[in-house]
Amino acid sequence: MNIRELGKKLAAAPDIVITVLGDFCLDKYLYIDQKKDEQSLETGLTAYQVTKKGIYPGGAGTIVNNLRSLKAQTLCAGVIGDDGEGYELLSALKKINADTKLILTDPARCTSTYTKPMRKGKELNRLDFKNFEPMSEDSERQLIKNIYTAAKKSNAVIVLDQFIEENCNTINSNIRKELAIIAEKYPDLIIYADSRAYIDMFSGIMIKCNNHELKNKKLDGAALFKKNGKPVFVTMGEEGSAVYDKNGAHTAPAIKVEGEVDICGAGDACTSGIVLGLALGAPPEVAAVLGNIVASITIKQIGVTGTASIEQVLEVIENFY
Repeated sequence: MNIRELGKKLAAAPDIVITVLGDFCLDKYLYIDQKKDEQSLETGLTAYQVTKKGIYPGGAGTIVNNLRSLKAQTLCAGVIGDDGEGYELLSALKKINADTKLILTDPARCTSTYTKPMRKGKELNRLDFKNFEPMSEDSERQLIKNIYTAAKKSNAVIVLDQFIEENCNTINSNIRKELAIIAEKYPDLIIYADSRAYIDMFSGIMIKCNNHELKNKKLDGAALFKKNGKPVFVTMGEEGSAVYDKNGAHTAPAIKVEGEVDICGAGDACTSGIVLGLALGAPPEVAAVLGNIVASITIKQIGVTGTASIEQVLEVIENFY
């Protein structure tokens, strides 16, 4: 199968069910009108005036947003806080018709949030909310049950391990162990993990990381494939991506993008394309091309958490392939 043949198969995307498991976050953009700046009477500092908000699913939600834009069905599994940010996140997910029944709310947690003030078209210092303590044992047990429920209904499971604080977020050491068990129990199920800090701690499943994360771990893609026995995807920015599998190493070139870009969420967009491609029967090296195409479309969308539609993907395939 080549990328043009995969493009034709995208018509079957609505029949594909993909579980997205991991760190669901809220992306909250605050759009500031600099013409309305005021001086604070209390501090003497400039008080920025927010005139509009943009609320988007972030983290694992970015993957869901892209999958839904590509017409795939999605099941969401994770743990968020019982707070206002959690309400906004669930509302944003439901707005795109994502299934959120398997997301747990835990009053002891905060909903991880990236607050992004935007002024003069540029992002200022971000304000982050995230968790620095482990989830409760009750939440962990229920989450594991939810993962098994989702796995039985899915063509693929995407795991997003977003944060570097070990065992403080959705994907901890116990969840990794359960994923290895699920992979053994359901050998035909595509399980694919993207982790910023713990790519070497997953077993028996596909792995995705970027070249910087790989270098920081002093690993290489071939070694990760040998360890897990499953394809490894390494994104390399403008150089495209590399794939390591039983047939050796492959490269998937990047799509050249002109003008201003916003790379926030590009890795998640790439993941969406890769896993949808795999679920539609594409070999890893062709799925990687689809991932690069999806990312090339989203990075051209400035000041929002971008998505790509099937129509946009087909246009890129027509123009470049």
